[in-house]
Formats: sequence, C-alpha cells, structure tokens
Amino acid sequence: MRWLLPCLLIACALPAPADVAGDALREAAEALEANDFAAAIPHLEAALAADAENSNARFNLAYAYLQTGDEPSAIEQYGALVEAQPAAAQARRSLAMLLMRNERPAEAVEHWAALAAANPEDFSLRLAWADALDKAGDPAGAVEPYEQAVALDETSVDALLGLGYALARQRRFSEAAAYYLRAAKIDPAVESMTLQLANEMEQRGQQTDALELYRRYARNHPGEAAVQERVGMILLERGRFGQAVEALEKAVAADSSAANRAALAEAYAHAGDAERGVRQLREAVNADPESVALRVRYANGLLALRQFEQAAQQYLAAVERKPDTIDGWNGLAFTMFQLENYPAALKALEQSEKLGARKPASLYLKALAQDKLQLYAEARNSYQKFLAMSPDMEDEVWKAGERVKVIDKVLAKR
Repeated sequence: MRWLLPCLLIACALPAPADVAGDALREAAEALEANDFAAAIPHLEAALAADAENSNARFNLAYAYLQTGDEPSAIEQYGALVEAQPAAAQARRSLAMLLMRNERPAEAVEHWAALAAANPEDFSLRLAWADALDKAGDPAGAVEPYEQAVALDETSVDALLGLGYALARQRRFSEAAAYYLRAAKIDPAVESMTLQLANEMEQRGQQTDALELYRRYARNHPGEAAVQERVGMILLERGRFGQAVEALEKAVAADSSAANRAALAEAYAHAGDAERGVRQLREAVNADPESVALRVRYANGLLALRQFEQAAQQYLAAVERKPDTIDGWNGLAFTMFQLENYPAALKALEQSEKLGARKPASLYLKALAQDKLQLYAEARNSYQKFLAMSPDMEDEVWKAGERVKVIDKVLAKR
C-alpha cells in the first residue's frame, strides 16, 4: 500500500476550484485595471471554467473580447449572460448593439423589444427596436415602434424618416410623404430624400402625388435643373403644356444642356410655339453636334416651318454622320423634292430603300419625283406599287390612280 502515499500527497496538493477561480479573478482584475484586455481573457476563461455561474466574470470576459476585436466571442458571452439573467439590461443592450453591428438585425429585435418594454419612456430604445425590425425586413412591424418613437420625440428626424421609409416600403406613399416633409421642415438637409420617394411613387403609377413632391422641392430649390426637368416632363405627359414650358425654362436656365433644351423644344411645340421650339433645337444641336437624333429632330422642326434649305442641310449632316439613318434619308428626300431637286430626292430615296422596307409615303414620293423628271415608265411602276400596298392615304391613292391613267395615254403615244 506504500504506492498510495504519493497519490494522496498529490491529491492534497491540488488547489480547490474556489482557489483557482479566486486566483484567476485576481489576475484578471489586475489586467483589466491596466486595460490589458488580451491578458485578462485567459484568466477570466479560467475563472469561468471553475465557476460557470460567475456572471461578473462572464460580463468582463465579454467586454474583454469586445475590446480586443473578437466580436463573435463577445456576442456568445453576452448571449449566455442574458440567457442566464434576462434582467441584465446592460448586457442585453451590448448584445443587441453587437448583433446590429454584425448585420444580424433579426436576432437583435427580441433584445431591443425587451429593453423597450422595460423602459416605455426611453425614446432611443424604441427607435433602435424599430430600426432592427426594418433592417430585418419587417417594415410593417417597424411602423408601431417608429410611431411610438415619434410620439416620444416629435423633433427626431431619424424617427420621422424611419417611419416614412417603413410606410413607403408598404406602398403607403401618401402617409410616408407626410413624415418625410415633417423631417425636411426640421432639417432642410434631408429634403432631397423626398425626391427618392417621389421617384418611387412615380414608378408605382402615383404620378399626381409624385408631381406634388417634385414641385414642392423645385419651389424650394429653383436651381435644381434635374428636378425642374422632371416636373416639366410630367406636366408635358399630362397635357399641361403651359406649365411644362415654365418648368423646363427654369431647367434650361439652370443647366442649358442639349437634353434640357430638347425637352423645352418639345414643350414649346405642344404649346403651339413651333418657332421657339426650333430655336431651342438649334441650340441643342450646337451643344451636342454629334447627336444624330437631335439633328434629325431639328431638321423636322425646320421642315414643319417650311424652311426647306436649312432642313436639307441638317438632314444631310445627319446622314453624313450616321449613314444608316432612315429618317434622315427620307427627310432629305422630301426637302429635295420641295426644292425641286428631283434627282437628289431620288438618290436619297434609293439610300432609304437600301436600309429598310419601303413605306407607302416614300414610294409615293419616288413616283412623284420620277413623274417630274418625265421618267414615265418608272413613275408608272412606282405608282402601281404604291397602289398595291393599299395605303391609308385616300387623297394620294386617288391622285396616283389618275396619274397612272394619264401616263398610260402618254406611253401609248410613244
């Protein structure tokens, strides 16, 4: 039995768990007092290994993990502490904040809710709870705590915007707008957020409400060209041409870009002021001379004013820049015909035909040009092809039929 003696001596030398925990906690306290959190961690872990119910050690361990950047471990320790002691408010708040910071809002919701329930007059807790619900993808659930937060502090821009955003995500746009505007009244710097709401409303078909938000912003910020342009285009689409002109004139005054001038030109045209529209198109082309689409629009405007020579120059410049512009060739053909340059008109129509299917109007113009050049056989052929298309051009169909009869008589005499 003599072999038992060393074992008994060893057993007697082992420190009791309480001694281990006490020593570890003393070492940890010294490290924490020196703000050496990394050094404190192993001592606190040892203390918990000896006494898992020591809430102070667990709280300090969670804090030490947090201070050393090990947030997953801090979350684990705070979570264990809150599970063991649900009333540990400081630990629960730290846990909720860490979960939010680590993009785990759904897990944070229950903790903010518990904290808010325990402190019904605490605005910050209500706001944090609402934000967590919103970030967790539950805007409907976020509405009530946001409303409670607003009731506790009606001047909180964050609460007002949060509530507005939660309502907007449920497509309750009119309600959302009211809170956005309240926030903007308190802090004008956030007024631009109403533009985001207006854009979403517009996309969802609520154009009237969107227009009101745009116009409100435009009144406060007359130099915002993009907003003035959007107001003008909506008014244009709704047939309110005079108001559209006014808004788009402001847009051009703030930013005389080719796009803004083109939009104003369209408004002038619809308002019955074609000449001012054409002047804007001229300036737009000067601002963006390589835009073929703009140049063709300018040429079309000149054509409508019967300024054939100027229109022809613009059509020619368009097809020179982009030879596959069918509208450019067709416009050039028509202006050449009006200028009685029939060979040039036929050449332009030939280029147009190479690019796409023949249109009745182009074929009729070709027949007229051939007729003018006394190319009767060719004109007769073009007239007949035109008639075979059965176009919805009653006057031209009658005239083409009559010309075929006359040409037949002419050809019969040859």
